[in-house]
Amino acid sequence: MTRTLAGAGVAVVLTVLTVVLSAAPAGAADPVDAPSSAPTPPAPDRAALDALDAAPDGVPGARRDAPCPSPTPPSGTGFGDLPPGPDPADAWVGGRGEGQLVAVVDTGVAAHPRLAGRIVDGGDFVAGTSGLDDCDGHGTAVAGVIAASPAPDDLVVGRAPAVRVLAVRQTSAFFGVDGRAGVGDVTSLARAVRHAADTPGVGVLTLALTACRTPAEVADPSDAPALGALRAAVREAVDRGVVVVAAAGNTGPACAPNTGGPVRSVPVPAWFGDDVLAVGAVDDAGAPDPSSLAGPWVDLAAPGREPSSLAASGNGLTTTLGAPDGSSGPLVGTSFAAARVAAAAALLRQRSPETPAREVAAALVRSATPPPGLAPGVRDDAVGYGVLDAAAAIRGGPPRTGPEVRPEPPAPPTEGSGSGWITAAVGAVAAVLAVGAVAVRRRRGGAR
Repeated sequence: MTRTLAGAGVAVVLTVLTVVLSAAPAGAADPVDAPSSAPTPPAPDRAALDALDAAPDGVPGARRDAPCPSPTPPSGTGFGDLPPGPDPADAWVGGRGEGQLVAVVDTGVAAHPRLAGRIVDGGDFVAGTSGLDDCDGHGTAVAGVIAASPAPDDLVVGRAPAVRVLAVRQTSAFFGVDGRAGVGDVTSLARAVRHAADTPGVGVLTLALTACRTPAEVADPSDAPALGALRAAVREAVDRGVVVVAAAGNTGPACAPNTGGPVRSVPVPAWFGDDVLAVGAVDDAGAPDPSSLAGPWVDLAAPGREPSSLAASGNGLTTTLGAPDGSSGPLVGTSFAAARVAAAAALLRQRSPETPAREVAAALVRSATPPPGLAPGVRDDAVGYGVLDAAAAIRGGPPRTGPEVRPEPPAPPTEGSGSGWITAAVGAVAAVLAVGAVAVRRRRGGAR
């Protein structure tokens, strides 16, 4: 049975864009500790994958049901708001991603001037036109977090601003078929993943999208071929050296939070264990973001807020993403956390091009920063083993977290401790901002 993941009345959401717009409001209480058990992921089903056509084509009968939203440019003048987290330049010790091709399987990626000469049309599984068509704007914003070149009049810059981007449109909330809203399902995602991984030169695959399912749904035999095919596509990609980074998903109407008790929401494909690097989100202070879906599949976390990113229409920036009903929401969620991790994977791949994909993923996990209250080596359902530190991963050094690190009692946080965000000169951009670290309470973790 094939189900449209963005359809009305269907408790499954494919693009994290949809979940971002229904995320918990700022200031919501921290979620209760999540459970550390979940259904076992399906085995890869190579036969089911081989039965699918990987070549991009449009969904029969798909048509755009609503006008594409207009961007919301940053207000005011000057440099604008500074993204949370470390200075991206701290990780550019081995380059800025030159020679790396990062696939963004999403709502498409517009041919923005700040991606000029570095964007490749990877095809369209929605309307059969071009991967450079992006009505939703989500894929373009994700690509901006990864690869936007700097400009002298704002603070937006990709975390790996020299990589090339393979744009694959696999889903859209603005298209529908026969009155059903939304295009894109697990089967088309399996096709898109295989197609992207088959593209010569792809070293990182970004899946800033989530299909939230209940445990009963992932156990439904009718869904087994689609899930098995997607697992096979992901496994095939990793085995050939592609690092697969997946968003852990955001809570919302179609993705119930896993707050105590049994798992209620299973994110596909973040659920797929060691085949993917599953990324949760932290807020500006480094605490688990209340909208980030927790669970035993989370490997690490990264800041999930972007004050602005590349707009899909025009040549500028946007601070929001719009929905078909006319509503909009900020660029917040595990999509943008996953984009940061994908960029870090590309930088690490550039520095060590022959390193197997699983070792690249492990290096990012080992170098993550355990938040206050979480002992090194202890995994947490909200943030995994810690928060991304791309610079530490690039520079190497002894692991400070991950399952091979012996847990030790954490040192109590000292008053006034913090992490710096220093924007080095990039073109004509220069700014300095100190971001204080806030202690977060220890959460229950479990061995993966």
